Amino acid sequence: MINSGKNVIFLLFLILVSLSLSTSAQEVGITEAIDLSWDNSIDLQIATIDLENSRINYKKTEADIMRTGSRYAQLQNELGLMQAENSFFQSENRLVRDTVSQYFTLILLEMELGRKEAGLELEKRRLEEVEKQVQTGHRSQLDLIQQQSSYNSATFELEAVRQDLIQDREEFRYKLGLEELPYIKKDILLEVETIEIDPENFLEKALESATEIRVREKQLELAEIDLNRAREASTPALDLQQKENNLEIARLNITKTEQDVRHRFQQIYNGLVRARNNLQLAGERLEEAEKNHEIIVRQEELGLRTINDLLSSQISLMGAKESFSQGVNSYYLILFDIYEAMGHNLKEVADEILQN
Repeated sequence: MINSGKNVIFLLFLILVSLSLSTSAQEVGITEAIDLSWDNSIDLQIATIDLENSRINYKKTEADIMRTGSRYAQLQNELGLMQAENSFFQSENRLVRDTVSQYFTLILLEMELGRKEAGLELEKRRLEEVEKQVQTGHRSQLDLIQQQSSYNSATFELEAVRQDLIQDREEFRYKLGLEELPYIKKDILLEVETIEIDPENFLEKALESATEIRVREKQLELAEIDLNRAREASTPALDLQQKENNLEIARLNITKTEQDVRHRFQQIYNGLVRARNNLQLAGERLEEAEKNHEIIVRQEELGLRTINDLLSSQISLMGAKESFSQGVNSYYLILFDIYEAMGHNLKEVADEILQN
């Protein structure tokens, strides 16, 4: 019994190791993956050139404005550049977020694949047991059919995960511009140090960085200038009323945008709190699963548990690790939302908080 238990543990070890050996020898850490996707992204290259053109247009228009002294034209010019820079900022951060998300997804898929392989082995062993019991008359054909169905389902689920992993790895290889599939380091989702974010400080910095509000403020100033021009030009009453309405709309848009932004940022912070709490709960459940598995291992060695009990316990432990890693994944992604809201470049944030 003891030797059989060790064989099961060795089998699970082979399952986990095979996930690493099935990839190429090249190792790609997460920050290196970000650098590779950054250098390989044609979309980012286009966005960089678009921003450069926007800055050129801004300087050209600024030269014209210096001759005319038009505050209205100056505001329009500043508004255009602000929106172009914000669009580029979002493009950069979206690239980082997508790369990190894909990287984490590959880790989770590999963990799920290992768990599914172990699950299939368990279902296979159970099927073999039921077949023997049917032959001896201790189980019915219905029991055999049900167990065969469970085995078939496990086979199908394993193949589905394997195909998802193959497809996602190929997409990631293409994103990084590599000729071979990289080996993804899984340790990053097995440990995490949470970061304390003060809610008031976060909201203050996020509001200061909110481009939507600054855009609305410039639109309000444009509406004020437009109305003043109309008044100075003896504009017909109806046209004047329309411009007054436009000014009121601009004021209301500032109020609405500020409310929307505050609400969105509050939701982001609430999401961070939930992610942190869920991570803590997943960590506690992982510790419990580890303790339970240690007990099952000792009981199996004493002949008090079957090999299937041991294998089932190992699968539960793998599931607990997977759940914890999902929690780490969710925490990091919501943390990205926090830093982006405060106006940070996510590439710099990733270099700081994500360790290879």
